[in-house]
Amino acid sequence: PTPPAAEEEEAIVVTGSRLRKSEFTSSDPIQIINTELAAKEGKTDLAATLQSSPIAAGSTQITSALSSNFVTNGGPGSQLLDLRGLGPNRTLVLLNGRRAGPAGTRGGVSSFDLNVLPQSLVQSVEILKTGASSVYGSDAVAGVVNLLTKRDTDGLQLDFNASPTQQGGGEQYRASALWGKDFGRAYVTVAADYFNQNELRRGARDFLNCPEAYTFRPDGSRADLIDPRNGKYKCEDLRWGHVWTYNLIDNLYLDRPGAPNTGPNTSINGGTVLIQYQYPGENLGIPAFGAPAYEGDIRTPPGWFPTGYDTRSQAVQNSYHPFPLEQTIIPKTERATGYLAAGVDITDDIELFSEFLVNRRKTYQNGWRQFWNFGYTGDLYGTGTPATIWADGWEGVNYLSPTGITNLSDSSQTVDYYRGVGGLRGDIGFLPGWKFDSYVQYSRSNGKYRSQQILQDVYDSGYFQSSSCVGQILPVSKKQCIDLPWTDPFFLRGELTPQQGDFLTSWETGKTRYDQLNGEVSVAGTLFKLPYGDLGVALGATARRDKIIDTPGDITRAGNAWGASTSGITAGESLTKEAFGEVNVPILRNLPFVRDLTLNAAARITSVTAKRKSDGRKDSDNNNWTYKLGGNWAPTSWLRFRGTYGTSYRAPALFEQFLANETSFVNVSRLDPCSNYASNFALNRITQRVRDNCASQGIPGNFNGGAISATVRSQGGLGLLEAETSKARTASIVLTPRFGGFLSDTKIDFAVDYFKIEVKGQIAQLGAGSIVAGCYNSDSFPTDPLCSLFTRFGPGTQQFIINTVDNKYINIASQRTSGLDFTTNIRQNMGGLGTLSFLGQATLVRKQVFDLFAGTGRNTAGDVGSPKFVADLNLTYASRDSGWSVFYGIDVIGKSNSRDEFNRLNRGSAASGCITNFIYGTYCPKLSTPTVLYHAASVTKELAGFDLTLGVSNLFDKAPPRVSVLNGGSIATLGQSAAVSQYDWLGRRFFINVSAKLGNKKR
Repeated sequence: PTPPAAEEEEAIVVTGSRLRKSEFTSSDPIQIINTELAAKEGKTDLAATLQSSPIAAGSTQITSALSSNFVTNGGPGSQLLDLRGLGPNRTLVLLNGRRAGPAGTRGGVSSFDLNVLPQSLVQSVEILKTGASSVYGSDAVAGVVNLLTKRDTDGLQLDFNASPTQQGGGEQYRASALWGKDFGRAYVTVAADYFNQNELRRGARDFLNCPEAYTFRPDGSRADLIDPRNGKYKCEDLRWGHVWTYNLIDNLYLDRPGAPNTGPNTSINGGTVLIQYQYPGENLGIPAFGAPAYEGDIRTPPGWFPTGYDTRSQAVQNSYHPFPLEQTIIPKTERATGYLAAGVDITDDIELFSEFLVNRRKTYQNGWRQFWNFGYTGDLYGTGTPATIWADGWEGVNYLSPTGITNLSDSSQTVDYYRGVGGLRGDIGFLPGWKFDSYVQYSRSNGKYRSQQILQDVYDSGYFQSSSCVGQILPVSKKQCIDLPWTDPFFLRGELTPQQGDFLTSWETGKTRYDQLNGEVSVAGTLFKLPYGDLGVALGATARRDKIIDTPGDITRAGNAWGASTSGITAGESLTKEAFGEVNVPILRNLPFVRDLTLNAAARITSVTAKRKSDGRKDSDNNNWTYKLGGNWAPTSWLRFRGTYGTSYRAPALFEQFLANETSFVNVSRLDPCSNYASNFALNRITQRVRDNCASQGIPGNFNGGAISATVRSQGGLGLLEAETSKARTASIVLTPRFGGFLSDTKIDFAVDYFKIEVKGQIAQLGAGSIVAGCYNSDSFPTDPLCSLFTRFGPGTQQFIINTVDNKYINIASQRTSGLDFTTNIRQNMGGLGTLSFLGQATLVRKQVFDLFAGTGRNTAGDVGSPKFVADLNLTYASRDSGWSVFYGIDVIGKSNSRDEFNRLNRGSAASGCITNFIYGTYCPKLSTPTVLYHAASVTKELAGFDLTLGVSNLFDKAPPRVSVLNGGSIATLGQSAAVSQYDWLGRRFFINVSAKLGNKKR
């Protein structure tokens, strides 16, 4: 029998498929973000809109604040999108359905920077919430984000947005213009956008100021130390202004003729003392050094006091300074963007189209840092050698390490981004119903990054300095040497003269260029008709060339940046060639209990060749097959079940393959698990396996690890790396009931999507500590591959001390995530009163596991920075005739707790979530956050071609929840709050959006 005719459905292109489908018949879970609705919530920046969506907000995003305060790929000021917490490298971003090229600074550029495209140019965003490498290629592991630009205008649109903050700092301003013209057989769209955000400094918010320990005793009372200088809880930040002293009487003095046979290492605290100056107006209330207790005991100039040897002396230690108040949290940012899209019908069936995008981003960060040097006191070796020149008045048998602070540590970035697209698309005349799409796209990111560096040769000129250096020329920077007063307490407080500041630091400029050229040809149409519909097929091929060259500044390349790694030029390219196909098979339709049953499948084969520029070395990775299977069954008009299973992959990023050798240093006593392994085993700090493996090499149980630094060499993994692989599963229930009677004007859509993604062979740098620890914790020691990545010195007095560690990128890690997405869309037509709409989207993460080594991971879903539950709830009322509309929104950030991470990191030191030491006694850190709600409200009025919106974000001025700063390393913090992206650092802010539409007509 002839089946019933298929219902007419509007054909649209949906992200996730090369075939034209209706959004509701797609087997893939897709989230649509309406940028106009986001603007009513006060989110007019694309990064803020996407990073706060539930699929992203469940993990910490790379915001401009976090990239400016921590080392991240893309460099300071960049803003990246990370779906499902799997990393920005595993989220593919498309611009109008085409892969968007990366942007940023430094060698880690590999992801699309959301700074590139202003939200004012974006019509909507489609997010495919599962892996899709079979459809889109590499990087589509966690999902695909398709940014669709505005094109449906015929006239001029002007927009202005301003968002001042109540407390000052971080204000945003934007102005944009978009003009379009439809000529019938041709169209053109031109747009320009300017964005400015003021700097938010740390001192502008109370919760970013003094980082109190915020710890508690078991009875619930505060356990923080009280600073006697002001009677307030002590600030726990980086120490400054101290002279660290290391008494050497055991090693040197006792071997000298006439030395006593016994004696303490020093008069206080067994050998290491932090000595602090009492500045004018201070009263530390602790005793100064008395007379030397024995020959060789330390003697200081007047005004210096020992600290840190008991609770009272710890409470006065300098660990907070006015410089951190100047620290940039959100950088001053300027962005200017120009955009052009044009097309012309060269025949009735074929369109020639083009797009051009140019963007400039400028950001600046104010910074501060510690710095220190080393010298000695008195006649150290008893040979008439004078004391260090800058240690006048310091005597005894001691090493000194004065530790200062400076705000001469700023940085800035300028990134220019260019993108051009040209192509043909249309109908294939000799194949009715078939369409083709072909294009060539080129993008380039030119980045310049400036940074203020302390110079290594300046440090060296003062290192154990025994005579004046005046008159000398430094070997690398070529500066005229001056003597720095390393033990001057005011110098250590950061009060440098202009001459001293110019001598100590210099600016350098690095450059990063990333080029991407890609082209694609695809065809799609009906292969033949089946009893229940058309068999749709899409076929295509694509090729892409990526190039990177990152040239660090002269100071870094010369190894003259003190306290920073030496780095060379990272340069290389890759060529990717792919072929893909997709098929959509209608199985049954319009039958009892089978209104629609459709299956679809996609497959892709990929070949990647990488070549390093410096030596021409190549590496190829061929025959990467990925596929996806999907099913969609609608038993009724209001109920649908859908599901997918697919594989994806990620080719190694260019920096992961070509990173030039970076040299850094790490203290071997902290690096080596064999350091004091006998006592650490007795204290349950290491396992039996580690203890046995250390002993098997003849290392003594009381070996102290050494007192020197190991050289760590970081480098790319060209020739070692393979593509990451992944599997993704989804299963969904979709409800779209329609009612009669008094509910006939009610529309309800509801979907629950289950997701599970597993990534294997993940590319990672283990870090020196993980490499050495992984070797000694291996059951295949010493033949485990990790054991070949480090060396010990060999025969001699230093034979057991770790010498070098090669920290290469390797395929070793894995990730797993699973959970549920919820979407509810309700629209109620209230006749003459208008329309009431509700849109709710939420994500519940059940598992988030990262395994650096097999079996070492734990479920981090629910940790601070990875809340299990996040939601975005929006309610809108629009009147029918008056032009008024009202919006109310709530962002929900679920509770979190990092107690498990605290226990893991503090194994053997913590009991019942508390730590005991001789300074603080027993204290218990606060490691949890409550559920946080951020409210936003706005009112919009349409006035004769103008739309005016007034609103408030963070309506109740909700501060980030507070966590303990002394948390055993389990939570990164800025000030008193966790350094995560979910919480608002701006506070209550007001916003105004003005839009003028002149002569607009929808095309």
